[in-house]
Amino acid sequence: MTQAISDKTHVLYLFGGDRFFLNEKEAELIKQAISRGDKYIDLGSAFIATNQVVKILHHADFMEAERIKRGDYKCPNCDNWIPKGMQCGYCR
Repeated sequence: MTQAISDKTHVLYLFGGDRFFLNEKEAELIKQAISRGDKYIDLGSAFIATNQVVKILHHADFMEAERIKRGDYKCPNCDNWIPKGMQCGYCR
């Protein structure tokens, strides 16, 4: 398996929980298609109805939302992420 740096910096959420990882250009094209009122978006690998789009997030916001969903929390004192059920050991 080859590891390469990805240019996918945005996440497209659809109803039903499906996610597509997009680069900057793809995210901008989707935003423009929704603004124009297009009914469908062709992503190459998928053909999506614009009324199924829930949101488009930047990868940093996506990662934070995923951590919160897992039960992790951010320490209010030192701003480090702490796993679910653990206490912060950095700032005590």
